[in-house]
Amino acid sequence: MNNNNKTKSTGLGFLELLTLIFVVAKLLSFITWSWWLVFLPIIFKVVVSLIVGVIDGIANADE
Repeated sequence: MNNNNKTKSTGLGFLELLTLIFVVAKLLSFITWSWWLVFLPIIFKVVVSLIVGVIDGIANADE
C-alpha cells in the first residue's frame, strides 16, 4: 500500500536550525535580544501552520 499524501520529514528544517542558533547565541551572550525574538522563527512556523490548517479544514469541510 503506497500512500503519497503524507510527507515524512527528518532532521532539522531551516527555521528550527535558525532557532537553535539564536538560542545558543543568546545563552552565550552573543546577542542580547529578548527571548520572544529568539523564538520568533518557531512562533512564525506555528502561526503559518495553524493558518494553513484552518484554510485546509475550511476547504475540505464538505468532504
